[in-house]
Amino acid sequence: MCKAMNRSLTNVIVGAFGGNKAGGAAQEAGGTYKEISMSDTAVLMAYSKKVVIVPGYGLAVAQAQHTCHELEKVLEEKGVELVYAIHPVAGRMPGHMN
Repeated sequence: MCKAMNRSLTNVIVGAFGGNKAGGAAQEAGGTYKEISMSDTAVLMAYSKKVVIVPGYGLAVAQAQHTCHELEKVLEEKGVELVYAIHPVAGRMPGHMN
């Protein structure tokens, strides 16, 4: 975990001690987004060369691991490269990515 965080073990253990560092002011998220329908999403994914899935806590809570795997099989049959992007030190629960 320390290697993934690019921190020493000592820094991880005692890093929270020794001062009260206040965070910066909250900032508004910038950018724009456009909501699309599920059918448009399916078309976009089918014509993609590569799809990246970033699984998180919501996937586990919804128990959507099997659905995600089915999506993976369908996309691979269509020749789409599928990659999972999992953060190395994010707060995953044991077994939640079965």
